[in-house]
Amino acid sequence: MTTRTEELEFAGQGGDAVRAFLALPTDADDAPDAPDADGRAIVLVHEVFGVDAFVRETAERLAAEGFVVLAPDLYSREGLPGPASTDADPAPKWDADAIRTAVLELPDRRALADIDAAAKFLAARDDVDKGSVGVLGFCMGGTLAFLTGCTSTRFAAVVEFYGKPLYAELSESKPIQPLELLLNLDRRLLAFFGEDDAGVPMEHVELMRTHLTDACKDFELVTYPGAGHGFFNHRRAGFHEASAQDAWQRTLAFLHEAL
Repeated sequence: MTTRTEELEFAGQGGDAVRAFLALPTDADDAPDAPDADGRAIVLVHEVFGVDAFVRETAERLAAEGFVVLAPDLYSREGLPGPASTDADPAPKWDADAIRTAVLELPDRRALADIDAAAKFLAARDDVDKGSVGVLGFCMGGTLAFLTGCTSTRFAAVVEFYGKPLYAELSESKPIQPLELLLNLDRRLLAFFGEDDAGVPMEHVELMRTHLTDACKDFELVTYPGAGHGFFNHRRAGFHEASAQDAWQRTLAFLHEAL
């Protein structure tokens, strides 16, 4: 299926303008066997690096599967807190301090409100079924995708890639541990983690599995031996091809079934 993209703005928390990247499937007469999502849509939540080349490519890959995809820029107000992706340097290196600061200073409540508003924006489109919107996120965005599943009623399914079940510390921007909201999760969850991820210890992942099981939630939690943090991002050093390919196929099957 062919796709097209556009840049737009929608009203986020407090009516603030939030920039976003939209990827759309287009009807292709020469591709009669292309998948049909029947109005299904996805809010794609970016990593710490913002709406970069990887996020845009992932949005287009999902659109090619028939989904309407909106990737909101959660840094729209203050601007990207690190080097931006460009055609010449699509995956610029961020130092550890910039990454840590960016994550810690992005307010969870505001980000979740923006993600919820992104779903509201999609639901108002003629080509989207408001009951068939999912959320998918990576890293920082994976944590936010999980939290969205626990706080918003606009989503039918959640896909989380290597988000944090537990923060190292709480703050004004991160006022509550993600696992503390787990009982509120009322939609299907698919979550992926690398077993060699130094930033998301396996004991935290297994604690998440235990809590999800004890709470009788509808979930699948997949871990990959030999994969570290960011294993899905082919533009970064942590890319683990076999794990990424398996996770992609699982993600597509899950989204086509759950939405």
